[in-house]
Amino acid sequence: MRRFQIWLGVAARAGGLAAPAAAGSLDIPVRGAGLSFGNSHNFDGLRLNFRDAGLERIRGVTVSVWSPRPSPHGRISGLSVGVYGTRADWGEGLTLNLGMCDFAAFDGLAVAGLGAVIGDANGIGVGGLGLVGEEMSGIYVAGLGMAGDDITGIGLAGLGLAGDDMTGIFAAGFGVAGDDMTGIGAAGLGLAGDDMTGIYAAGLGLAGDDMTGIYAAGLGMGGGDMTGIFAAGLGMGGGDMTGIGAAGLGMGGNDMTGVFAAGLGMGGHDMTGVFAAGLGMGGHDMTGIFAAGLGMGGHDLTGLFAAGLGMGGHDLTGVFAGGLGIGADSITGLAASVGGIRADHLSGIQVTGAYLRSVYAEGLTFGAYNRADRAMTGLQIGLFNWTPNLQGVQIGLLNYAGNNPDGLKWLPGINVHF
Repeated sequence: MRRFQIWLGVAARAGGLAAPAAAGSLDIPVRGAGLSFGNSHNFDGLRLNFRDAGLERIRGVTVSVWSPRPSPHGRISGLSVGVYGTRADWGEGLTLNLGMCDFAAFDGLAVAGLGAVIGDANGIGVGGLGLVGEEMSGIYVAGLGMAGDDITGIGLAGLGLAGDDMTGIFAAGFGVAGDDMTGIGAAGLGLAGDDMTGIYAAGLGLAGDDMTGIYAAGLGMGGGDMTGIFAAGLGMGGGDMTGIGAAGLGMGGNDMTGVFAAGLGMGGHDMTGVFAAGLGMGGHDMTGIFAAGLGMGGHDLTGLFAAGLGMGGHDLTGVFAGGLGIGADSITGLAASVGGIRADHLSGIQVTGAYLRSVYAEGLTFGAYNRADRAMTGLQIGLFNWTPNLQGVQIGLLNYAGNNPDGLKWLPGINVHF
């Protein structure tokens, strides 16, 4: 044994061999690089080790077999291969691992059969099961789940993906969730975020606080402030909605501005634009063009309105069509209904096939039964016209003007008072 040690020392001096290091390694340098067997802490070249521990600086290629111990100041540049995994404070280049890899920071391509934990990551990361990071920039793929703080680039996960600030393209088989999301996102089931800007789609549901862009959900969608284009297979609800929205069944919002359609019903507070609902629609202040298959109701209505059965409101200004009836406190403009029209104040042109009644009427009123309880100013046309105070003309089978002299109050054909 003594002879072998003497021979090894002579060979090291003559041929450039390094004696076994204190770390438990045999290093064979050749012009600044070489081959290392064991747990060398600092080395340039090819390093083969069973288990890393206390690694400091490795440049080149390092291969390890077993679970690495912590290396709080370890740095790896080049190619690192781990059967169980690789762990270091910082790495750059390429790391390939059957098990896992753990870096506080990594620049390059990181592949782990099970999972990867990377603090600050720049490049490409692949985790067979999961991938977790803090600041992540690049392309990242995980078989099951992915989570990060700030994620920029492309993120793909088989099940779920979550982050804080997310910018780029993100997709997950089940769900995607984030705080501030900018870019394109897709999820097989659900997608949710706080501030969302871009294009997002979810198979079932989608929800956000501030949503700007294009959004689609197979079932339902809900948001706070929504600006852009929105579509949901069943229902949609939001706070302030601006843009284009469509829902298979129902839709509701607070302030709605744009073009909106729902298969069954729609409701809002302040509604401005073009709105259509298969059955019913209701709102408070409604301005624009509105259509409903059955009924419509609101407080202040201004614009063009149509309902298959009936319509009601407080102040109506514009053009109104109701299949059976229209009722309001005040109607100004053009109103038409097959069944009847009832309002305290009528101004403009009012046409109905049967019953028309008001307290005060001004303009043209046309109906089978045509009555102004207090006063009529203008033209009444109907089978029977009645008012206690006429300032205008009545044309019908029988006309009553209560302010005409006796004998002229009831007249057939025509009655006049100016």
